[in-house]
Amino acid sequence: MRTIAIACALLAFAMLATDATGARVGKRQLWGSIVYDSKSRVFGYAVDLKTKREAETEAFRQCGDCDVIKTFRDSCGAIADTPRKFGDKPKKAGFVWETGASQEIAERKALRKCGADCKIVVWACTAEK
Repeated sequence: MRTIAIACALLAFAMLATDATGARVGKRQLWGSIVYDSKSRVFGYAVDLKTKREAETEAFRQCGDCDVIKTFRDSCGAIADTPRKFGDKPKKAGFVWETGASQEIAERKALRKCGADCKIVVWACTAEK
């Protein structure tokens, strides 16, 4: 009898100890990706795809020469960059990327990390957040 009680307690504990993914059963998990060329400032993005690879492939299809990639799941991503005048040489890491639960959060985090002169150049969000 005691063995059955311990087994039931362990089973209950195992069921409660599942991660967040288990809690999302029945809810879609969607991937998004932003790619960015820091020299030409061209970008591509993809959202609401079933796998990380599909999101990255679609984003790169839109911008073949992009060199920066940020992938996110069930959230938003944003890239902030420093403004440049025509003919200015790009700065070495003048851009930053961040993710967040909403567009506003991702943008705010990217701008805070990038600095006062930065502007958002691209953002994208999945439908599930």
